[in-house]
Amino acid sequence: MNYKFQHLAAAILLCAASAAYAQVDTAAQTKTELEEVVVVGTDQGRYRTGQKDSLTGFDLDFLELPRIVNTIPEQLVLDQKITDLNEALRNTPGITQGDGFGGTNDDFFIRGFRRNTVYRNGFRRASNFKTNLTNIDFTQVVRGPASITYGQVEPGGLVDIITKKPLQEQRLAGEVRLGSFDDSLVLLDLSQPLSDNAGIRIVASTQDAESFRDFTEIERDAIAISGQFNLSESVVVDLAYEYREENRPLDRGTITVPTPQGREIINNLTDVSIETRFGEENEIFETEFEFFEANINYQINDTWAFRASVAREQSLANDIQARPLLAFVVDADDSLISPNGFFTRVPSLAELFVLSESVFDDPTDRVFLARRIDGSQDQDSEVTYLNAILTGEFNTGSITHKVSIGSDYRDFESTRFFVDNNPAADGVPVIFGGGGPLFNVLDPEFGNLIAALNDDGSLSTDGFSLINVETTDLGFFLNDYIELNDQLSLLLGVRYDEFDFGGDTVIDAESAVSPQLGVNYKINESTSVFASYSEAFEPNIAVNILVGTTEPFEPEESEQFEIGVKAEFFEGKLQTSAALYDIAKSNVLDLVDDLPVLVDAQDSQGFELSVSGQPLPGLNIAAGYSYTDAEIIETRTTPRNVGEDTFNLWTSYELQSGRLEGLGFGGGLFHISDRFGDNANTFSLDSYTLLDASVWYSLRVPGGDGGRTVRFQFAAKNLTDEEFFTASGGPLRISIGTPRTYFGSISFDF
Repeated sequence: MNYKFQHLAAAILLCAASAAYAQVDTAAQTKTELEEVVVVGTDQGRYRTGQKDSLTGFDLDFLELPRIVNTIPEQLVLDQKITDLNEALRNTPGITQGDGFGGTNDDFFIRGFRRNTVYRNGFRRASNFKTNLTNIDFTQVVRGPASITYGQVEPGGLVDIITKKPLQEQRLAGEVRLGSFDDSLVLLDLSQPLSDNAGIRIVASTQDAESFRDFTEIERDAIAISGQFNLSESVVVDLAYEYREENRPLDRGTITVPTPQGREIINNLTDVSIETRFGEENEIFETEFEFFEANINYQINDTWAFRASVAREQSLANDIQARPLLAFVVDADDSLISPNGFFTRVPSLAELFVLSESVFDDPTDRVFLARRIDGSQDQDSEVTYLNAILTGEFNTGSITHKVSIGSDYRDFESTRFFVDNNPAADGVPVIFGGGGPLFNVLDPEFGNLIAALNDDGSLSTDGFSLINVETTDLGFFLNDYIELNDQLSLLLGVRYDEFDFGGDTVIDAESAVSPQLGVNYKINESTSVFASYSEAFEPNIAVNILVGTTEPFEPEESEQFEIGVKAEFFEGKLQTSAALYDIAKSNVLDLVDDLPVLVDAQDSQGFELSVSGQPLPGLNIAAGYSYTDAEIIETRTTPRNVGEDTFNLWTSYELQSGRLEGLGFGGGLFHISDRFGDNANTFSLDSYTLLDASVWYSLRVPGGDGGRTVRFQFAAKNLTDEEFFTASGGPLRISIGTPRTYFGSISFDF
């Protein structure tokens, strides 16, 4: 059964199960006693989220948790017209982008450490792509090691997306959006109670867009169905299914070349346009993704509860890229490479090395790029998740304990072919496995890179071996939040992890114990201070895509010390936090030009400040500043893509009364300082500051309960049309930022 039939069948089955469970007629289903209200404008509650158990497993208020967790609500994403996770993360401090496998994957750095894995409702998702936010209720950013409840993680932190669930009331919402570069989006969001004890929600979206980059077409489709069933007063079952399909080019961006002053980005030296790609029209990343999740929540009594979850993930992916390998700078009178990119004779290795180090120091110099066609084909991943957690409270004398005891299991299996399949053309020397002429960066010609393709455009896998990777993770954890008195509390936690790696390479099982300790002191009803210590563990397994092998490395180990202060203002409507942290990590695995590199140790110290909330009716603020001092110990250099300073500010105001009630304005400023483009610090990406703005008007539609609204919105991003570079994957992989864009939309909420 193919994926499209599978996701359609799953949707039909879930709807049928929901209807069967309701067992009531249509009229009875819609009988809901509601107090009549009049709503004009945006519901301010949509800027707030209620989840408080992301790090411990039990509820803790903002002032009680001795750690930093930031949230990005859905309404903020809608105000800013965001569809990708990386862009949404600009709204929290201390996060910078990675190159994301040619712009096809989520990839970011938190507190100086790279993270390209995203969690979904607490599950460590195996498939990596650019997360579609249309089914996301809110996003959590957990700062620092979070291995206690999340398992094996990077020490800088993690991102957990929380998907939409059925609402208690009937709601139909949707949006039609048009933007620059033929960007179109259609979204439908339906939540329907089926009875007093059951509800269903369906979220579907489709997006079709081009780009400022040449020959770029992006297609994204998603459908998500969730159901909630109250089997009794104490037992609730949640079911969810999501299917997504995405096709987009794998775009390696631009390149750097040596100059007398060091490496520089070629676009800063010549008139090469940011629109020009150095790849080919057949470059593609395509994926299909399915996720099924089932949860049962049992409220044992007033103080104890049990939750068990099972999930299944499956994905199929293929990618093809014109991989950049080496750049050559050639003088105008150099005869080794002809103007059309052919070697006039077979060069020696010494000559190739000299060419790769030649500097660009004259406008007449030519720049050629050696490339090859390759990619992963028939990549099939399957993951099974199981977890269970028991939470509750008890007293020992006058001391209150909030505890969570849990276990989680993850079984992952992936197979794929890695194909490097470039035959030589007649009379053309094979350079690094690729046939055809070199690519003239300053005078590009496309379609000359030769590859053995199937009739459907995919790479032929004949003669290539299947790569198989299997991993099994098992973990147990215990958290105890001890309230010593009304002001002083302790958080004690410990986790045990065990990891097995199989497939084509088998290694001995790895295990680790990760502790957590925190202390929280409430100075008064609106202010608290905290200090914490935490550790994290993560196995290091690298897939060398250039040679198609898997390779184990020594596992990562890390620790963090953190102190901070939190405060609430305006009766808790505005929350602020400030923290100082020091993270040390050993055995850091990084990818440079797609090759795994193990760095002995990396340290990161810094400061973060966050402000968020709704201090006044209609006024919303999300702001933050971070200072990050990260260092690779062995080389005394700064990790690539890590900015020393970041600043984010988004504020909006919507009129709450008067003739213009429902009229809103929003504006944002996002700044990232200079970053190095590689771990050797041989070149830099300049700082950049982006200005965004948005204006909208919401009006009431007659009928219903008075809460039917239609919203008209116009938004602009990068108002100053700044040319900037978002990230680097190495000297030949520089991601280019999007120029000024405009969006217009009509949305409704009934």
